Amino acid sequence: GICEGLGLGLNAMSALVTQGNAEIRWLATAMGARPETLSGLAGMGDILLTCFGSLSRNRTVGVRLGKGESIESILQCSGGVSEGVYTARLVVELADKYRVLMPVLTSVARILNNEVSPAQAVFEVMSLPPLPESA
Repeated sequence: GICEGLGLGLNAMSALVTQGNAEIRWLATAMGARPETLSGLAGMGDILLTCFGSLSRNRTVGVRLGKGESIESILQCSGGVSEGVYTARLVVELADKYRVLMPVLTSVARILNNEVSPAQAVFEVMSLPPLPESA
């Protein structure tokens, strides 16, 4: 949603979703999950719906952040739960615990913590050298 709010195209969105999916797979397998679980509906299906679905609350929060609205304002006005807002910090803690590199998901947490603007975070992540998509 952040990419959409920033006015970026589908190529940028797809690149970040693909990298984010790889990061989730790295963390989940480090924690003992089976990689094939993440390829099915419970993994990839959920990620695609969350990132691209018009009714996704997480995507809506991202769009609003990308357009410059503060997370505080978004949460104050939102009628539903956007679980990603609350779990982003926990994902970063787990990544640290399991020593898994997660630049996309760490950037989301940094945006939500008001440590970096959405535009700066996307620029930083897109400027990183390519990471392997499988581990």
